[in-house]
Amino acid sequence: MKKRTIFFLLILIVGITFFFLWFHKDKELKSIPKNADAVVLIDVKELKQQYFLTFLKNPFIWFGDSKIASKNNGLVIPDYIQIFHLKDSNFAEWYSFFEIKDKNSLIEFLIKKGFKISKNNIYTKDSFSIKIEAFKCVVGFSNPNFETKVQQILNSKNKLLNADQLINNSVASVSYFAKSKIHKFAIYLNEDNIEIKTKSVQDVFSSQISDLDRQTQFLKMKLDSKNAKIVSNLFNDNLRDSIDINSVSAISELESVNDKIVSYAYDDDFNEVEKVSYQKLVQPSYKINVQSPETEKVWSYFQDKKWINADDQFTAIPFQPNLIEQKGNEIIIKSLRKPIESNQNLFGNYFFLKNSQLFETLLGTISKSGLKTISDLDYVFYGNKENYYYLKLKFKKEKLPILLR
Repeated sequence: MKKRTIFFLLILIVGITFFFLWFHKDKELKSIPKNADAVVLIDVKELKQQYFLTFLKNPFIWFGDSKIASKNNGLVIPDYIQIFHLKDSNFAEWYSFFEIKDKNSLIEFLIKKGFKISKNNIYTKDSFSIKIEAFKCVVGFSNPNFETKVQQILNSKNKLLNADQLINNSVASVSYFAKSKIHKFAIYLNEDNIEIKTKSVQDVFSSQISDLDRQTQFLKMKLDSKNAKIVSNLFNDNLRDSIDINSVSAISELESVNDKIVSYAYDDDFNEVEKVSYQKLVQPSYKINVQSPETEKVWSYFQDKKWINADDQFTAIPFQPNLIEQKGNEIIIKSLRKPIESNQNLFGNYFFLKNSQLFETLLGTISKSGLKTISDLDYVFYGNKENYYYLKLKFKKEKLPILLR
């Protein structure tokens, strides 16, 4: 009888231990400053469970070079990683806060990863910066205000939030703090794509995505006033208050062309000799339509920004030559090298960007790491229908699912 009791107790202890290791989560969010207006929340244990199950479903990699082994980075990793954006900051400025478990291990980890110390215990690599202060650490995208923002984060009072307010049954979420409510979007990691969407079981956009994917254009877009403002808010805080836009639509194709290069040299008799050579360039053909009840105001805004030159070219787009013109309640920007027309009406609210070798060549000036990420993408789709928002990043088919790549 005693043996059975001991065995039962052992099973109970193992079960309780397993529950706390795999399922129990500390849902108190302690790292989100008061002045944060958006948060990406990552459920670490949910991510580990999904990774483990995906690993089990792919037995052909069990005996290969597994990436499961954890590295000692010297940080205390919470059950929910909190990545936040601060009010009145650039859209690309995001931060995360961690407590340090072992400072020496953290510094050793950063050096191994190629981080260089710049000043005031700030370590930088590519577009990332990490500030170490006592037993606290702030990670963020590099920017001129990084050190100032770090001090604000370290000295700020935090929001009183629970994870259940921001995330439910998904591996991660994106939340935006409006004045009256929290707008939440669930993030799902699938085999070959990442979805960010309003909580819904509806399949609203799959047919439209399939139609767009079959077409040749690398970019198609149609956004109404609400969605155009969302995009403008991301990149230009002043634009939404300056002009009234009803809709924006765009279509673009890519083409590889021979660019003529003329140079001059001198022969043995010092006569000038013209030399002609050619190089392959990727050029986009495009047409953008901006509809507004106040086209004169939009035109003046573009002129104030010095985006329109004396030849009526829209210089904010670096691919020339183009032409910008007003037609009634519409402003049209179109390339002149090869005019493009949409052969069908663009309905709904969506943005579709299709990757290709030409697109990767066009962006060849970006960093190698950024180019690798883009080369893995198949397409990006954003859609909105009433209160349903949907973003899909579709990656190219490979032998391994996303989590194991």
